[in-house]
Amino acid sequence: MDNHEADDRSDLLARWKKTNPQRWTTDAVEEHLKQGFCAYEIPLEAITRTDYSNDGEVREDLIYSLYTITHPDVLSRLYSAEEKEMKDVGPDTYDESWRGLFLQETSDSDTDDLGTAPLGDASWLAYNLLNTQHLVGQRTSIVLEQEDGLVTGAKVYGMSDHLTTYMTALTGYRETGTETDQNYYSMKTGDVNDEAFVYYLDCLARHSFI
Repeated sequence: MDNHEADDRSDLLARWKKTNPQRWTTDAVEEHLKQGFCAYEIPLEAITRTDYSNDGEVREDLIYSLYTITHPDVLSRLYSAEEKEMKDVGPDTYDESWRGLFLQETSDSDTDDLGTAPLGDASWLAYNLLNTQHLVGQRTSIVLEQEDGLVTGAKVYGMSDHLTTYMTALTGYRETGTETDQNYYSMKTGDVNDEAFVYYLDCLARHSFI
C-alpha cells in the first residue's frame, strides 16, 4: 500500500467514525427500497430453494424477503452503460430467452431434457419469467437477509453494480470471527488493512453515506 492509498483509507475511516452509520432495520430497508427504487415484494419462492442453496453469495438460513424492481426509469438509472450493453443480448438470444419461458427441465432416465411445463404449474412460469427479465434488463431483484431485526446481507439478481454497492453500504458485512473465518462476507470493523472493510467504506462514500 502506497502513501496515497493509505491516506485515502485514513480519510474514509475518519469520515466513517464521524458519521457512525448504523445497521438498518428490516422495516427501514424495505421502506427505503419502496420509496427510493419503486421496489415491491414478491414471493421469496420465485427464486428456487435450490438456487439459493447453490449460491455462494447467499446465506440461505438468513434470507427472509425478496424485492424486485421493474420501473423502466429506475432500471435505466441503476444500470451502467456497460451493463446496458451486456443486457442487450441481441435478437436471436432475446427470442430464444422468451421461447424458453414455458419450458422446464424434466428428467428422463439418464438424460435431462427440456419439456413444456404443465399449464397448471405456474411456479415454473414465474421462475423462468424472472430469470428472463433479469437477463434482458427488464427487472432487477434483491433478496434480503436478516438477523435480530436488522438487514445484514443482500444479493442482487439482474446485474447492477450501483444497486449492489448501495446495498453493501446499507448492510455492511458480518464481523470476522476467526482467522479461518475470513471471506468476502466478513470484515474486521475499523481495520483499514482489511480489504472487505475498506470496500464497505468505499460503498458508503460512493453513495454519500459518509
